[in-house]
Amino acid sequence: MFQKGGSHIYSIVKSLNNNLVLAQDEQRKEYVLFGTGIGFKKKKGDLIEESLITKIFHGEDYQNISALVDSISPDVLSVTENIVDEGEKYLGKKLNTSLLISLADHIQSAINRQNEGIEIVGSSLQWEIPFLYTKESKIGKKALEVIAIKLGVDLPEMEAAFIALHFVNAQDGIQSMDETMLITAITKSMVKTIQSLFDVVLNKESMNYSRFVTHIRYFMNRQIRQEEMIANPDDKLYLIIQEQYPKSYACGLMIREMLKKEYQLVINDDEMIYLIIHIQRVVSETK
Repeated sequence: MFQKGGSHIYSIVKSLNNNLVLAQDEQRKEYVLFGTGIGFKKKKGDLIEESLITKIFHGEDYQNISALVDSISPDVLSVTENIVDEGEKYLGKKLNTSLLISLADHIQSAINRQNEGIEIVGSSLQWEIPFLYTKESKIGKKALEVIAIKLGVDLPEMEAAFIALHFVNAQDGIQSMDETMLITAITKSMVKTIQSLFDVVLNKESMNYSRFVTHIRYFMNRQIRQEEMIANPDDKLYLIIQEQYPKSYACGLMIREMLKKEYQLVINDDEMIYLIIHIQRVVSETK
């Protein structure tokens, strides 16, 4: 998320608090800027010293940041920035710079519902998310603790799952939460197939499981974007994999058929090689 101001010149649209401002560049494109003291005694039109900017956040192309920021309390924005920062440290990677806006909007909406006594019915997927995305789910749970302490609001436990999905979304560069939910549902189906065929419960905390889920996400991203798949299968390696790991190969075939039948997705032979290897690794360590 760390991003310096570069050669852009930013001017204040609105000071949100001492450390957060809504600003625009010379093309009048809007951003939320973070930096210690960046909003102190600032008024509309003031230029921002580049040395004060430590992070730059933007919205999605279709978002009106001014309207969104007007609907989010500065305290929620500040707490969300803290959650994003801690999440990045925990995951060890920089996330999509639109995460602050989308997550703050979600948290504000959840708080509004809580204050109005509105209950939402959770998706069946919410119970699967901690098993599919272990690290992100821990961030979600920690976020609820931070929100309770700093904002004095106890959000329902299921909100941890939705916050986790925002962090999943921000790693993959996916265009919408609907796509993230689709990938989550497909991942759940694949994991269920593996556990059923091998009669195991996969170790969701393991490195191989994490790699497996990450591989599925990248594969699905390419499918959703209809990017050209690798189409140079190594026939010899494919045959070796079939012979060496017959049960993982059979599992891969079941998953391939399920994806084609239920989601109209195609796994070519080269993708199958990687899928079978991941299945073999994640099952072997469990057994």
